[in-house]
Amino acid sequence: MMSDHTPQHGARNLALRTITAIVSTLLLAFSIGLVALGLPVGIVNAFDGLGPPIASVEVVPAEPDRMLVCMGPALSFGSQSASAVGYGPATETIAGSDTTVTPILDTSVVDGFSLESALIAEPPVVVSQPVDSGSLAASSSQTLNNLNVTGLATSECQIPSREAWLVGGETTVGRQTALSLINPSDIPALVDISVWGETGPIVAPLGRGILVAPMSQRVLSVAGLAPEERSPVLRVTSAGVGIVAALHYSIYRGLEADGLSVMGSQPGPSTERVITGAYSPPEEVSGPIRGKDGYQDFGAIVRLLSPDEDTRAQVTVALVGAEPSMITVDLVAGETKDLLLDEFGSGDLALLIRSSAPVVASIRTSVGTDQRTDTDWAGSAPLIIGETAFAVPAGGEARISLVNPGTEDISVSLDGRDVSVPARSLATRPVSPGGHQLSSTLPVYAGLSLRGETVIDSVMVLPTPERQGSVFVSVR
Repeated sequence: MMSDHTPQHGARNLALRTITAIVSTLLLAFSIGLVALGLPVGIVNAFDGLGPPIASVEVVPAEPDRMLVCMGPALSFGSQSASAVGYGPATETIAGSDTTVTPILDTSVVDGFSLESALIAEPPVVVSQPVDSGSLAASSSQTLNNLNVTGLATSECQIPSREAWLVGGETTVGRQTALSLINPSDIPALVDISVWGETGPIVAPLGRGILVAPMSQRVLSVAGLAPEERSPVLRVTSAGVGIVAALHYSIYRGLEADGLSVMGSQPGPSTERVITGAYSPPEEVSGPIRGKDGYQDFGAIVRLLSPDEDTRAQVTVALVGAEPSMITVDLVAGETKDLLLDEFGSGDLALLIRSSAPVVASIRTSVGTDQRTDTDWAGSAPLIIGETAFAVPAGGEARISLVNPGTEDISVSLDGRDVSVPARSLATRPVSPGGHQLSSTLPVYAGLSLRGETVIDSVMVLPTPERQGSVFVSVR
């Protein structure tokens, strides 16, 4: 018998069950897709409700040894070849305990005193120290006086980095600038070099894809990257591992060598720069020398570059015991600018630079007599907060210059003694060769000036690298 009653599994319930089955199938397919894409199982399980909590463990990575790379012999280029030439060993001064000194294994630098074009016997060195042994600092120094190079060369031993900015030198007639690239790791480094000059960025095909083998040094002539350039700035970048880059600058006036300087890298572009550790002699000394033919580069200048944007920079020249002087300069993006500073005073000086766009900067100063001169390039210093060490090489009268960038006077501890540093100014103290300690709870910049009547160079004081922090690892 037929009935007009619609059963419970009629059309409406059938449609509902069909929709439910389709949605469930789509959710299952979506979950399978998430797993196939490698997403965490906990996310997939969340579709069925809250999954079990994932445990995490705090892990402190093993702290690597501290490492510094020293400059090795001062460099120039031989007159008869493109080979880099070094002259005798440099002397390392180390501030730290439990240190190990390891020479770079491979270099192409020729010994300037060898009659057989042999490679230098004492290449650059790596200074290392267990991280628990305290602060580490080191410096290299060398005084040369021969037919090819003369002057004082000093440099702080540097921390390897994947980016280095080098501001200084030139490649005009009688001026040599050698670029040293050192890879202290056991992995090859692939290096690119960007160059800027007075008229803007310089296309330098020879600066691309430079291979620096493990534990080796390569030396390039900056003239091959930027020929006849009065105002070069270089940026060195390394893929994969940190390297150490430095410029070795030497002067030849007529038939005589007359000046030498080694400059390490400085921090990347920023809107506030501080340069310290510089010294300029009195006008009665420098004026007559600048007036001689071929000595136009004897005076003090600051070199500036804004790599990316047009900007206006305010340069404050600070001298001990004198009111600061201010200069305003407009910078065109990508064009280097050399600004004369001789009229702003002499003695130990510092530059505080503020700009609306990031810049890099260095200062060049000189000392000397009618018979002999020397030159120094001092770059922008890194900021120091906390405790650090520095190593003073022998080679001349040494003074440390401390710059306070803030608006209030501060007190800095130097070897346990308090030194007051005025706001937006500097304080200097004599220091003896060897290791020293510096501590400040507020921001400060520091640099060393070494000079005599006919020798000058500078050393940057570097902060102690921060220790690695802990990380949290999920345990499944």
